[in-house]
Amino acid sequence: MRLLPKICLIGLGAIALALITGIAWLFFYSRGLPDAVALAQFAPATVTQVSDPCLKSASLAIPYDSIGNNMRAALSAAEVEEDGPGVLTETYRGFRGRPSRATVSWQISRTMFCTPAKQLNYDLNVVRVAVQLERRFSRRELFTILANRLWFSEDIVGVEGAAQHFFHKEPNQLLVGEAALLAGLVKNPNYFSPIKHPDRALRRRNEVIDKMLETRTINESMASTAKSSPLSIMTK
Repeated sequence: MRLLPKICLIGLGAIALALITGIAWLFFYSRGLPDAVALAQFAPATVTQVSDPCLKSASLAIPYDSIGNNMRAALSAAEVEEDGPGVLTETYRGFRGRPSRATVSWQISRTMFCTPAKQLNYDLNVVRVAVQLERRFSRRELFTILANRLWFSEDIVGVEGAAQHFFHKEPNQLLVGEAALLAGLVKNPNYFSPIKHPDRALRRRNEVIDKMLETRTINESMASTAKSSPLSIMTK
């Protein structure tokens, strides 16, 4: 019977060592990874012209408050929760076989690798950068960075450019249906393009509206009004 406690202690020691080694690897061996500090330009205090090696062209970054309630709610429903858990928590859930969801930091990290890499190495590096991001930026700053780096078409990056291109509006002026349409594009901008595939775009928009209703960021009346409205895009 005395053998069992010893086995348990050895097992716990091995787990602790593995965790310590993993944490040390995440935090101290980050040479050659993209610079997380440079992303501060994507969480500006005012509207700012930004550029990035992984973006095809310069774009406009806007502050958190300028994103607007409807756009923030739509992105949270369609992509990632603004106040969701961190990347290590979600990674642990995945290892435990539990449902996990992409985090804001993980989504940002993916946009920082311009060139392809071996899948395992790529996945590990994305997690490492995501951890760095969570250490350096607040949740509000991370959400702002993501909103300003999302692709809405082949040449439109960020919510400011998307709102202006499709609706000739500022993001904080978007109606629920308009915000849902843009948030729905992020999943696959070409496949859900309201210009090339309006039927797909409409279905995707309504899916996002339903998710917004599920998360209680809009009520049933707002959802019904938004789903009954036309796409009304204005790209010319």
